[in-house]
Amino acid sequence: MKILEIMYSIFQAAQKITPNIVMFLPRNVNLHQVEELSWLSSPPLNLQIEENYVEGRLKGITAYFGDTASTSTELWK
Repeated sequence: MKILEIMYSIFQAAQKITPNIVMFLPRNVNLHQVEELSWLSSPPLNLQIEENYVEGRLKGITAYFGDTASTSTELWK
């Protein structure tokens, strides 16, 4: 099973609960595939990508979908 298929399965299950999804993903995830997840929704969801660094090293990617995409940066102000 390809990583996109796994991400999509998890994404679909989460969407049954809410359109506001946050996914913590490996640092080497294909960002185009993550973007594709937002377009597979009907209607397409907002998407915000955040790179997570620890001591100057990229450790992971956080993807915010739906309303979390527009408010996630406001949480830290």
